[in-house]
Parts: sequence; structure tokens; C-alpha cells
Amino acid sequence: MTELWPQALTLVGILVGGYLTYLASRRNKRSDAGQQMIDQHQEDIAALRTERAKDSERITKLERTQRVQGDYIGQLRKHIVDGNPPPPPPYPEGLIT
Repeated sequence: MTELWPQALTLVGILVGGYLTYLASRRNKRSDAGQQMIDQHQEDIAALRTERAKDSERITKLERTQRVQGDYIGQLRKHIVDGNPPPPPPYPEGLIT
């Protein structure tokens, strides 16, 4: 019976060591997955910032075009109200005909 104690203690030590290794490995995998998710979010945020900057430029350009069109509409209406004959005032620079 005394011969079994060292073997039993060795077996228990191996099992406890294996279980602790398993726990440490699982924790590392969990933190790796979390870090991957953080990295993905950071990439998404960078892409969204780039898109927002492009959208902002496009909106500014559209607003500028709309202002030019509105001014031209005002010139045409004034031309008509003043009773001026054709041709109408020339298109503004950069306005698509």
C-alpha cells in the first residue's frame, strides 16, 4: 500500500498541472480573440473616418453647386422680370449645362 502513495501523488500532480495549463491556454485564447476584435474595430473606425471625410468634401461641393445654381436661377428670373429679350445670361463658370 505504501508503494501506491508516490504513484498517486505523481498522478495527482500531473492532472493538476495539466488542468492549470489548460486554464492558462484558454485565458490566452480569450484575450487573443478580444485583441482581434479591438483591432478590427480600430480598422473599421479608420475606414469610417476616411469615408466621412470624403462625404464631407462631396457635400461641400454639392452645396457650392447648389448655391451657384440658385444664383443663376435668380439671374434668369431677374432677366425675365426686367423684360430683357433672349439670350439669357451666360451659364456660370463650372455649372454643368
